[in-house]
Amino acid sequence: MRVRTIALVVTAAAVFAACGGDDETEPKAGSTSTSATAENSPDHDMDHDMDHDMDHDMDRGEHEGAGTGVAKPLPVLADGTLDPAGIDLSGVDGVTPEQQAYAEDLLVSSITTLPTWADYDTAIADGFESIGDQLTGEEHVIKWNSIDDDVWLDPTQPESLVYRYETQPDGSAVRTLEAAMFLLPKSFDLDNAPDDAGALMQYHIHDDLCFTAPPAPKVRGLTNAEGVCAPPLEKFQPWIMVHVWIRPNECGPFAALKGIGGGQVKEGEAVACLHEHGEIGL
Repeated sequence: MRVRTIALVVTAAAVFAACGGDDETEPKAGSTSTSATAENSPDHDMDHDMDHDMDHDMDRGEHEGAGTGVAKPLPVLADGTLDPAGIDLSGVDGVTPEQQAYAEDLLVSSITTLPTWADYDTAIADGFESIGDQLTGEEHVIKWNSIDDDVWLDPTQPESLVYRYETQPDGSAVRTLEAAMFLLPKSFDLDNAPDDAGALMQYHIHDDLCFTAPPAPKVRGLTNAEGVCAPPLEKFQPWIMVHVWIRPNECGPFAALKGIGGGQVKEGEAVACLHEHGEIGL
């Protein structure tokens, strides 16, 4: 696949946030804990706000900005991953053959390469660090020192991985690799995001999440109405990012997550949901 590179001066990254699929930015108010300590803790606020927003978005149903083309369900293998031999991303209005080919190339390469980190412990040993967002049902691990390098959209060097997080009756956790989350260097923003995949890919940012300080930042809350994090929490650097899902996603293989983790898209755009490639094809 094609990997775009540039020379950059690497600067220290402050903090980062979980990724998802809604463009709401205002934190939800209210706490139901009877403990004053719990009510004022960043962990409690995040749990309440994220659960509230995710429930709200699930109730709303589909994303806005759904595609209008012909359905092209992506085939799925017996292990639950997309079948790289049957990837066809045609059927989305306004996408050129070159953009379709680029998106297909990236998706196929991701499907075949990302299972290198199917085992969560392998990812941690390779330098990825959890941001502590398991309560959402999706856990992001990030390799912080790779974000502002000169390689991006490369499945052999993903900046972040996404695992479905499920708690078993015995209290143990099962993590299933679902996607890469590619973060681009600070030289990119929503106004100059790469257009190689056209309407098949929509970038987003996170400018409302608050993290603990490095070297192992954890997401612990939301910014206030003024867009500020309560110290000692720090605001996340708004790198632009995009998911590539190797398992079926109702809004297609490049969709953002639902709920508070969704981040914000370019002003004037609706959050994309490409149902053309979101159905499970068996």
